[in-house]
Amino acid sequence: MTAKPRFPKPTFTASEMTAALLEIAPRVPRLIRALWGDGRIDPVLRETVLLAVADALECRWCRAAHSELARAAGVPENDVGSVLRRAWADLGPRERAAVVSALRRVGSGVLVDASIDAALEEHFGAGEIAGLAALVDAVRIASLSGNTVDMLLDRLRRSTRPRRDSTLGSEAAVAALWALGAVPAAAVVAATGAWRRWRA
Repeated sequence: MTAKPRFPKPTFTASEMTAALLEIAPRVPRLIRALWGDGRIDPVLRETVLLAVADALECRWCRAAHSELARAAGVPENDVGSVLRRAWADLGPRERAAVVSALRRVGSGVLVDASIDAALEEHFGAGEIAGLAALVDAVRIASLSGNTVDMLLDRLRRSTRPRRDSTLGSEAAVAALWALGAVPAAAVVAATGAWRRWRA
């Protein structure tokens, strides 16, 4: 009998999720300003970056949501395709700088390179950079939580083995917290998609 493979995506334990939430908590006002306030990040740029991070972290839930939100925000279909193909060179210089910096921030295979910071500073002010960082950290939490839900589902189906340091209780706790945010978010995404299709 062949041993089941380990779950392949990055995930959270309950303690890791708690630490991530505590770390981002003081930056919630910055996150709100980046979404809706005086420091609002342009929705096209925001959704391009968030889709890139969700895709890099392999969260099917966040990738589906941000694909829909990107299209609704007006991200050109070519750019959505470039993000999902990880063809960063096809993006404009501003979007490319933000995406590459975001991927480095979440530890997604982008090498540490001073030119990344220089490109980011060339296109964005300090407030925008801080807003983008808060958005990236939030989607990282959502993506790793969504992946943990998938790991729990795989555990229940017995199709893969979970992380060595993960327990059923930990996965259930992460899934419960994730659901608190995912259910309302799914309703917003569904409404946004319906509105976009109705207008088309």
